[in-house]
Amino acid sequence: MPEITDPNATRPILVPKVIYRCTCGADLQLALEVGGTCPRCDRVISPRILQHEMSISTICDGSFELASPDEVETAAAIFSNGPSTDKDDFAGKLTLPALDGSVTRGTNVTPADVMNGKRYGHFEILTPLGRGGMGQVYRALDTSLQRFVAVKLLRSGIPPANADIETETRSPLHEVDKLLQEAITQARVAHPNIVTIYYVGKEAGHPFLAMELVNGKPLNARIAEGALPFSTIASIASQITSALKFSYDLDLIHGDIKPSNILIQQDGFAKLSDFGMARNVSHDSSDAIGGTLNYIAPEILRGSKPSLQTDIYALGVTFYEMSFGTLPCKLEGTNMAEWIATHEQNQLTFPSPWPDHLPEAWKEILAKMLACDPLERYQTYESLVEDLTRIKPSSPVVARPFPRIVAAGVDWITVLATATGLQYGLQWYQQVQNLSDWQMIVMHLIPMLVYFFIVYLWRQSLGRNLMQIKVANKFGHRPKSLQMFLRCLFRMQFPMVIVIFLLFPETSYAWGNTVLGGAFIVSTLFLLVELGMLAFYAQRRSIHDLIFGTKVVVDIH
Repeated sequence: MPEITDPNATRPILVPKVIYRCTCGADLQLALEVGGTCPRCDRVISPRILQHEMSISTICDGSFELASPDEVETAAAIFSNGPSTDKDDFAGKLTLPALDGSVTRGTNVTPADVMNGKRYGHFEILTPLGRGGMGQVYRALDTSLQRFVAVKLLRSGIPPANADIETETRSPLHEVDKLLQEAITQARVAHPNIVTIYYVGKEAGHPFLAMELVNGKPLNARIAEGALPFSTIASIASQITSALKFSYDLDLIHGDIKPSNILIQQDGFAKLSDFGMARNVSHDSSDAIGGTLNYIAPEILRGSKPSLQTDIYALGVTFYEMSFGTLPCKLEGTNMAEWIATHEQNQLTFPSPWPDHLPEAWKEILAKMLACDPLERYQTYESLVEDLTRIKPSSPVVARPFPRIVAAGVDWITVLATATGLQYGLQWYQQVQNLSDWQMIVMHLIPMLVYFFIVYLWRQSLGRNLMQIKVANKFGHRPKSLQMFLRCLFRMQFPMVIVIFLLFPETSYAWGNTVLGGAFIVSTLFLLVELGMLAFYAQRRSIHDLIFGTKVVVDIH
């Protein structure tokens, strides 16, 4: 990029280029943040379309084009207001030359790989995506529908460099059957959180399957980037559990749950893949048991058959790894006996102190999923889903100041009205029973004590319940009873001072009157600050909310 010395000069902008496959079949090299127009069919291609990886053949890393701010503004006008009279002129500006210098329709530019350009049915192999225990997954172009898909090939069916597919030795029958079983099994499980199978076929005796290309990355790659927030952990956990429950209802056990088999889209949507180890619940198969070592349940190593509990164990290992970035038990050794011994010697441990970004209830769920005895784990997916739903962070609407003030007023009036009623009732009762001063004080405090007791147990108050609002912690859950009790002391400090004035309208000690007066002034100032924060603080949080890490939200339930 040339150096510009004049600060008022029109500055060119560096924009990355991508190869885009238009629906008409043309390959275009376009500026990622600018877009363009297809010269073959005149289709306008917006930057928003180019931001979606599913429509791009390859990103040209390190390749940039100079575009002026005027061009960017023109692009924004076209894509926000629709096609204009400048559309044809604009197309000539933004249809960039190919990397090799040729004009307009560029060719697919992909990293060097022995499979590039080879065709399996109507699928053209482009770039490798990943490698599994049995096969290789490639990004491919579905030439019939002009869309990008993922194609899985058996390792034995991948020819060496410069070899012809037809001349290679065919894949062993057991591998062919395995891949076909995976395709059929996964295709029958139609669930939004399970990767969709589009097609299964053979090319020169080599089986392949084409499936949905997920716009994202495997969960293990996401874990490697750093700690996940609990909202992300809970969302992925709920989605994958829902997919497994759906599969189990169709008589299927996945058999190989692990982070690399969970794909996370850019929007956070999770997809479960690789049903190559799937088994029927009702079919007592004698086939060899497979899976990934550190995710295999202890009973599988001892010869038990796969079950719902073995999938739940592998799911628990995955959840643990999501939460802490490490495995709960890393099996050591080279044979079955050593692996079993590692499991027997391992004691499930959690970080101490418990991480602040995770709720305490998450530890109980993980411990139950990772129990060595399958009878101590969840016995149904319904119970696991129920617990996950219970701790799932919510993003409720923060309550506005008016219902909060009304709720506080209802609570205060209830307490003060009860205390005032007792004041007059006890004056008459004292003349009959001759109560002592301490008995009178205790009787006056009963309304406040009852209120605190209700808040401690119910974790809600009469006023908030009437206004359909609630107190929530940072996870969107109701705070613990003690936390609610202490928060209540701050919230009810003003009516508490009023009750004290009812008990001691005046004392015989000057310092006592000074203390009562000072308490009233401090309480009033505190109340004014609280009202000011509710009115002007953007997050609508009071002082006691900031102290105890809570917020008042609309109770949607």
